[in-house]
Amino acid sequence: MSFEVNGKAFSQEPRAGQCLRTFLRELGHFGVKKGCDAGDCGACTVLLDGEPVHSCLIPAFRAEGRAVTTIEGLGGDDGTHPMQRAFLDAQGFQCGFCTAGMILTCASLNQAQRTDLGAALKGNICRCTGYRSIEDAILGMTNVEASVEAGAAFGRSLPAPAGPDIVRGKARYTFDTAIDGLLHIKLLRSPHAHARILTIDRSEALRVAGVHAVLTHEDAPSVLMSTARHEKDWMDPEDTRILDDVVRFIGQKVAAVVAETEAAAEEACRRLKVSYEILPALIDPEQAMEPGAPIIHPDRTIANRVADAQRNLVAETHGEFGDVAAALATSAVTYEATFHSHRVQHAALETHGGLAWLDDAGILNVRTSTQVPFLTRRALSDIFQLPMDKVRVFCERVGGGFGGKQEMFVEDILALAALRTGRPVKLELTREEQFIATSTRHPMRVHIKAGADADGKLTALQLDVLSNTGAYGNHAGPVMFHALGESISVYNCPNKRVDGVAVYTNTVPAGAFRGYGL
Repeated sequence: MSFEVNGKAFSQEPRAGQCLRTFLRELGHFGVKKGCDAGDCGACTVLLDGEPVHSCLIPAFRAEGRAVTTIEGLGGDDGTHPMQRAFLDAQGFQCGFCTAGMILTCASLNQAQRTDLGAALKGNICRCTGYRSIEDAILGMTNVEASVEAGAAFGRSLPAPAGPDIVRGKARYTFDTAIDGLLHIKLLRSPHAHARILTIDRSEALRVAGVHAVLTHEDAPSVLMSTARHEKDWMDPEDTRILDDVVRFIGQKVAAVVAETEAAAEEACRRLKVSYEILPALIDPEQAMEPGAPIIHPDRTIANRVADAQRNLVAETHGEFGDVAAALATSAVTYEATFHSHRVQHAALETHGGLAWLDDAGILNVRTSTQVPFLTRRALSDIFQLPMDKVRVFCERVGGGFGGKQEMFVEDILALAALRTGRPVKLELTREEQFIATSTRHPMRVHIKAGADADGKLTALQLDVLSNTGAYGNHAGPVMFHALGESISVYNCPNKRVDGVAVYTNTVPAGAFRGYGL
């Protein structure tokens, strides 16, 4: 079959069922990104005979005999297309993961489409900018200063140093590299909110051609850790294992299959036979502390930095300044209400994922999409009992994080697979996995009492917070402390009281999220 990509013709036979996105990336066009693989986000946008399309939805064979343009070829021989220049001038990007697809769509818009950008750009999502600077780029506005003299940069609008590489599709993200001999990891996840794993039959999975290993809790270190990464380890409870014999939420990883292809790994996951003992599940955080409620971590103690495991209590804090009860009793007016904040996913366009390998010096290398490479390195060193100089964790550009990548969700299983197989390995979460198996904002029930005098001046503030941290306690304490302390401290009031608890439930864990508790 013959194809034309960025003006160059070549012959290539795509795999049966292969989409145009993976076909182009295998040819080295890394500007074509994976954000959803469902035609929702537009990160994979290319031009097909001049029209923007989601390449994840187009079978590769349908591009035969047609002109495909990726971000790398948009500028032609001149190198930079006017729309690429406009995005540089307006700084129409932040993390840049969506930018290639966004620019290709914007470059194709006619004058009528530019009058209704909400409709014209509905196929391209940007998680960072709020779209203001993207609109500025389309309208030809400049948000950066051409040059600033040395020593005068403070308070000035400087262009992002990585900008030229981002708009041309040259900036490298986690998977924008080629590694020989790469094996692929797929994860089997729990269908139950709370269950004990009795047996895992790997025999049929191991018969799938190309499967190298099936890893379970029997293969993982028994070390307890937190997926949350802070400079001070005491801030988070150690209640998590890489792979556990008890699952505590739907979507928790049960086993990892390492194979030559993703297809083989997925088929092996389907063939794994797991026997579970179903345990009582706790969904409502209000019920978590009631006497007789199911205990989610019965073996965790204060030594694991859990406030009271027998009450499903991860963290709590109480404090008062002045006398709130007396102030409320004498206030001219009082207000009382209960509010609920809901679970929200970060939806970073680049899902969690990474690559891991052992180099010739025996150093474990992990290339990953993370906000905390050094803290993750320290954790891997502790878990696998490796000297710090034998572990290297690094990232190039990160395609969005928002706090969700201040967690260690994939690096531990990548390290385990690389150490067990001795081969380079890859794990890239799907969008579905991102939603069901990583972290969210903490859902909270917030009860407020306030009092004021006849002039409307605050006399009393009381804040009572119940935070649902989910099945594991990553960030439970710090998020709650920020929610209580910082939100109430901005008010000038002589009498204040805070009471807060964070509880376990059998739901997806909550974690760091920008605004951190506020």
